[in-house]
Amino acid sequence: MKNKLPSVVVVTSAGEEVSSPDVQNDSRHFLSADVNVENRDIQLTFSTRQAMYDFAKSLLQEAVFGKGGQKEFYPLATNGKNLVVDGVRMSDKSSRIFVFYEDA
Repeated sequence: MKNKLPSVVVVTSAGEEVSSPDVQNDSRHFLSADVNVENRDIQLTFSTRQAMYDFAKSLLQEAVFGKGGQKEFYPLATNGKNLVVDGVRMSDKSSRIFVFYEDA
């Protein structure tokens, strides 16, 4: 498989580049997050490399420009369609993802 994703990533304070048009317009790009309570594993399953790439850009944008020390990713749907929130479309049954960091 030939990877066509850019190897140079630029993020801005506005974050407009985080969610690509491909992910915005194609519901085939999504993330499923699951927690195994018994062994405490967390599994992030991306349907495509583009979905993983946009998720990573969202984290990078938060690391560089975020204020407040936290970020949340969650499934959100309207009219039966899952929406992209902060660069990521999550499947209906996904666990929410909370990211906390030292805001220093």
